[in-house]
Order: sequence, then C-alpha cells, then structure tokens
Amino acid sequence: MNKVKSKKPIEKSDEIFKNNLIKAAKTLVSLLDSKDEVVRLSATEYIIKKITEQPTIIVINKGEKNST
Repeated sequence: MNKVKSKKPIEKSDEIFKNNLIKAAKTLVSLLDSKDEVVRLSATEYIIKKITEQPTIIVINKGEKNST
C-alpha cells in the first residue's frame, strides 16, 4: 500500500507562489501605470532591483520642508 506523504505548510505555500508567479509579475508591472507616484516608484524600484540585483535610490521631493 502506498502511503501518501502530506506536504508541509512551507511546501504548500511555495507551490501556491509558484503557481501564481505570472499573475504576480503582471500585477507588479501594472503598478507602473498607477496614478500614485509612490506606488509607481516602488514598483519601478522593485523591478530594477530584481532584474539587475543592484540597489536603487529613489528620492521623492515635492518641495515639502522637513521639520527639525
């Protein structure tokens, strides 16, 4: 009799992530067209880091003064 080995939670979650990788990538790319500048820049930064494996620095300055 074959005994079916049940998957551990980490194995189940890995399988779910792998099965939804294309959907996640498409969602991330769609964020590049967001109306929210912070969302666009965050998506851009993540994609650049993922592809180049290099850190990026994005500075957002809307003319707001920092309180000291």
